[in-house]
Amino acid sequence: MTKKQRSLVAAAILLPLLGACASSPTIQIGEDAETTLDGSLNKVDNTAVDLAYVDPDADYARYSKVWVMPLDLDNVEIEQPPTSNSIINRYNEEWELTDDDKSDLQSAFAEAMQRELTSAGDFVAVSEGGDDVIVVEAMITKIAPSGPKDDTASRGIGRSRVFTEGGGGMAIAIVLADGDSGDVLAIIKDSRSSVNSSWGLNNSVSNMADVKRNFNAWAGQIHRGLLALKQRAEA
Repeated sequence: MTKKQRSLVAAAILLPLLGACASSPTIQIGEDAETTLDGSLNKVDNTAVDLAYVDPDADYARYSKVWVMPLDLDNVEIEQPPTSNSIINRYNEEWELTDDDKSDLQSAFAEAMQRELTSAGDFVAVSEGGDDVIVVEAMITKIAPSGPKDDTASRGIGRSRVFTEGGGGMAIAIVLADGDSGDVLAIIKDSRSSVNSSWGLNNSVSNMADVKRNFNAWAGQIHRGLLALKQRAEA
């Protein structure tokens, strides 16, 4: 298959990776294409994610294994909840991620990715690189809680009940890379919000449930996209 043919095939199969939208996602091709990483990745238009770049020429057929790296939480921007909440005004505690919070988030992310990518037998999970391995690296770039943190410092003794319209928002950046060369195959940036139409109880349990739904959704997009890329390359 020529470079041009691979580009056209990749352009045709991005819909499962990036989600349905009004117009089918397409890779920018040609001299006017918007690229990044010294031209190795082309921008994808009409995506359901916030931003996506992919390598249209990579040989995805050879990848049968995935190495999911620990979720990076070293540089998370935290958008503090609205100060109109009486509990926040009373205790004036800023929302922060503790070591335990980070561990819980990393465990939830790893579980979602491992389950989604390997449960059907499409990929095998590994913990080292190789020429048949795709490395999944992700970092949370921002969280925007909708209420004060569910701890004594933020809500006081007895953990005052807080009701919000969903748990808030979260933004992520995901890099897919070749497990042998380290070459970047794709960059995806996206954000999700769990704003609900009705008010509900906001606590650590409900917030983690929202986080897991986000992780499951992102894992599903990655899985469907990789499988489609692999199948089309093998055709």
